[in-house]
Amino acid sequence: MPAHGLLPPAPPLPALYSWTGAYLGVQAGYSWGQERTRFSDTFGRAVSGARFRHGADTALGGAQAGFNYQVGSIVLGVEGDVEALDASETMVAPGISARVRRDWQASLRGRVGFAMDRFMIYATGGAAFTDFDYRVLDPATGLAANTSRSKTGWAAGLGVNFAYTDNLILGAEYRYTDFGKVGHAFGGPFQGLSVHHEADTHALRASVAYKF
Repeated sequence: MPAHGLLPPAPPLPALYSWTGAYLGVQAGYSWGQERTRFSDTFGRAVSGARFRHGADTALGGAQAGFNYQVGSIVLGVEGDVEALDASETMVAPGISARVRRDWQASLRGRVGFAMDRFMIYATGGAAFTDFDYRVLDPATGLAANTSRSKTGWAAGLGVNFAYTDNLILGAEYRYTDFGKVGHAFGGPFQGLSVHHEADTHALRASVAYKF
């Protein structure tokens, strides 16, 4: 029995989880949105002025890497990712058939989070990158042309992370990406033909990462 009737000291409280560290992971999800495509032609061909609104729905998946640094309950971080996707749409107008396609995208973003032990909510934002691939075909002559255009846009979103173990981190995120306006002029048999494209998408992702 303790001397003088004193109670034994209380056991120490378990240490809070630390989010500081580098991590690697994978993610998968679904993206949707509206894209707007307009063709113009200085030679006055029938396609000039043709306008299309089309979806950009696609599954996506890829890899991510990042680093977090925790100060109190605030977690500051940077994250990059690259993803494969299959966003493709074919448009038909008088005198032409055209296809717009994207098969990859990437981003480099900052993150600011609020940690509650093993649970964290965060906001993220930064630059987004992709390639738009265009193919045009003249059904009357069979002539076709392919071209691509790299584009940088921006992305922002909200997400949650849960440290399932000290190293295994589960996540879910909503992200909006806007690539703005893309313009491109064709040459060869389509000399004078230009395409003007706007793309913005929404996406939901689930992720799993290993923190070192």
